[in-house]
Amino acid sequence: MFNFAARRAGRMKIKKTQYQIIATLGPSVKNKIEKLIQAGATGFRLNCSHLTLQDLSKWLLKLEKAFKKRGDAMPVWLDLQGAKLRIGKLNKSRMLSRGDVVQFKNIYHERSEVIPLPHPWVFEKLQQNDEILLDDGKITLKVSEKENFKFFAQVINSGELSSFKGFVIKNLQPELNQVSDRDRSFIEQTQELRFAGYAISYLQTAEELQLFKKIAGHKPLTAKIEREKTFLHLRQIADTADVSWLCRGDLGVNAQIYDLYQFEKDFAEQMVLTGKPYLIAGQVLENMVTHNAPSRSEIAHLGFLLEHGFAGVVLSDETAIGDFPIEAVEFCREYFDYLAH
Repeated sequence: MFNFAARRAGRMKIKKTQYQIIATLGPSVKNKIEKLIQAGATGFRLNCSHLTLQDLSKWLLKLEKAFKKRGDAMPVWLDLQGAKLRIGKLNKSRMLSRGDVVQFKNIYHERSEVIPLPHPWVFEKLQQNDEILLDDGKITLKVSEKENFKFFAQVINSGELSSFKGFVIKNLQPELNQVSDRDRSFIEQTQELRFAGYAISYLQTAEELQLFKKIAGHKPLTAKIEREKTFLHLRQIADTADVSWLCRGDLGVNAQIYDLYQFEKDFAEQMVLTGKPYLIAGQVLENMVTHNAPSRSEIAHLGFLLEHGFAGVVLSDETAIGDFPIEAVEFCREYFDYLAH
């Protein structure tokens, strides 16, 4: 599909032979797991924040069927919510327009157009005029009124909101003291699967990761790096985890966006000393959600990251809900082969 035939003298050459291409599963690839494998996927991600245990079982059956046909299993990362805040389940996607005033309540399912937010402590800590970021910062609101276990917020930046999207209060960071019942149930239901591992969201310290390690036992753990304060403990977290992902979507919401390059640079410099694999995640090939090719800037930046030791990519919307999921995986495989050889 992509033509990398014209090799130029003196071009960058990367000394790796195997890169990881983790494809997130979702509606766009419901019946395309085998095609993703053929395209070059080396593993898969399931975002448990968007799944019930029944949904997860259906995906795992599809994966087992594909692995049996292939003759070998591949890594499957179950992405657990950890300390990350998310809204609850909406009846359907809804548009939040600039100037709208919307109501949030401490419930799990939407009622009468109220946005569900199943995190009781938020309603205690939240203050008037606090800034709220939804869906990786795509939608911005400001708290206008607060009552017991509900509050109202005015939309500053418009956007379409769907179920289980991320919820961030600017300058107020959640802490993790115990594994939630929901995360625990996902681990307990999948511990016997030899191909399953767990990716832990919103980590801040190695102690938080240890909470999951006690439950997961010897199963592999991925540390998702997506908070500014995490960089104070990055080496300890990386030493505890098997793999680390730099997740720029949430990091760009939680930190000063102008500092993202410096965070990428610091991450690579620290991770290369650990000897453990580290991957890039979050809007890696965002253009391919709606187009059949990446942007020039995405291509250039991806090559830059690989040169700085990143072991591969985690594709999210590109494969889960994108219009060109197979093409996104194919591009990564062909580009990585080109740079390596």
